[in-house]
Amino acid sequence: MSASVPRSARALAVAAVVVAASVVASGCAPAVDENWSPPTWPATRLTVVEGEAAPLSAEPGQPLASNVSPERIRQDGVGIQARYLLLPQVPAFNDAVRGYIRAAIAARQDATGATYRPQAGDVGAGLNDRTCTPGSTTTPAAQLLVDPAVAGPVVGGGAATVVCDVVWAAGTLFGERLRTVMSNADAVTADTAETLFGDAAVGDVASGAQLWTPDALGTLAAEVVDGLRRAAGSLSLAPVADPSAAERLAGAFATTIPAAAGGMQFTIPAGFTTDGLAALGIPPTDAARTVLVPTAVAEPLLTDFGRRLLASVGQPYSGPSVTRPGDVPVDCSLTPCVALTYDDGPSDLTPSMLDALATHRASATFFAMGEKANRYAATLQRMVAEGHLIGNHSWNHPSLTKLTDAQIASQLRDTTAALEAASGQKITMFRPPYGDYNARVLAVAQMPAILWDVDTEDWEGPADDVLIERVVTRSKPGSIVLQHDIHGNTARTVGAICDGLLDRGFTMATITELFQGSVPKSGAWRSAR
Repeated sequence: MSASVPRSARALAVAAVVVAASVVASGCAPAVDENWSPPTWPATRLTVVEGEAAPLSAEPGQPLASNVSPERIRQDGVGIQARYLLLPQVPAFNDAVRGYIRAAIAARQDATGATYRPQAGDVGAGLNDRTCTPGSTTTPAAQLLVDPAVAGPVVGGGAATVVCDVVWAAGTLFGERLRTVMSNADAVTADTAETLFGDAAVGDVASGAQLWTPDALGTLAAEVVDGLRRAAGSLSLAPVADPSAAERLAGAFATTIPAAAGGMQFTIPAGFTTDGLAALGIPPTDAARTVLVPTAVAEPLLTDFGRRLLASVGQPYSGPSVTRPGDVPVDCSLTPCVALTYDDGPSDLTPSMLDALATHRASATFFAMGEKANRYAATLQRMVAEGHLIGNHSWNHPSLTKLTDAQIASQLRDTTAALEAASGQKITMFRPPYGDYNARVLAVAQMPAILWDVDTEDWEGPADDVLIERVVTRSKPGSIVLQHDIHGNTARTVGAICDGLLDRGFTMATITELFQGSVPKSGAWRSAR
């Protein structure tokens, strides 16, 4: 039996415990740290901002019109319209741009079963406006599809619209963003873009994605996801394993351009998400987001081309100018071409015609006479310097079929020697005077005879407007137009004819360009069709 504890003793014990607890609560508790604050996100190296950041406009800004060669095609057979810019002296860049256009054409060929062939528009088509439409690569797709200046023609219920924007022009580096919107009768079926950069100093090309090293994607992916978590207001600070992030970010790398504040930037599209973000309950982005990568972070992750691009920030654009048509070789399998040709010169009228051709960046072919070569040597040399082609039109304009073999050979041989000596250009083709030839003439000539399918009959002295109408309305892709640079009406109308052809979407090409760089070795040819 246990001993009994008096009630008074129990009360005293309870009091002692209360006092002890009070002592602990008041006198023995740790001191409050007035500098304490809740945990926060660690510092981040990247910044994610709302919206798609505008491309940097490097002063003096966009390249002048003289620095680029704008092209535009519209083809109703497969349903495509495209605007794009090419560069002088950077063939790798031009090949990449044309490759992008050809991919859109191929998609439409697959969709329609039709074959693409260059097409000219009707008179008054307005296709002489060939520059990029500023902001078109970020314009809502639905808006593009109702703009006749850019929208592809609907064929078989669908179309392809290719637009472009200048996104960089600094130092010797130029950047162009190309965008393709594919549509059917009901909706947009695809909306893709590619950014291409060309360096005129080196001659190479890189896409936006190719500005980064292979390691960059993995390095930046986690930080991008981290930035999106912060932007969404996530309370979790714990790192999240997210193997899908790098794969889904790869497309955004294609939009990379230098950032106005330094470093690089790329755009994450609306609807972007990853497995890790979804696991945290963070919804896909409701709008585009721009990721800003500071110079110190970006530089170790950039390729040599990317570092050159970064180093060009703030420099005025110094890329080469288009000084003659041949600076950007035309591709007559992609764009509709026509060859303007002039016989019987040179003459005192020819220099003014060269002026008009230069103003319109138009090339031509001059079938010159041997007896005039020495007198007009300076004019012949100017033709070559400005990107034109010279052909053989005999020594003094006889009907070759009425001559002996020896006389034919002399007419052509002596003319070739005189023209090559005066101009410095190799002569590879001839035009028989009056278009008079036969198999014997061709056998003796050992050169192709270039005839024509559009005869302006300018030698009859038609009114200027009649002469212009004949050239502009009768020309087709691959046509060869016959005129003579010894008539005043021909000399006066060069500019107006170029305007009319450009309006229909034509590019004026030399005979060599018309045959896509490989003129037939023999035979007689009236067109390149």
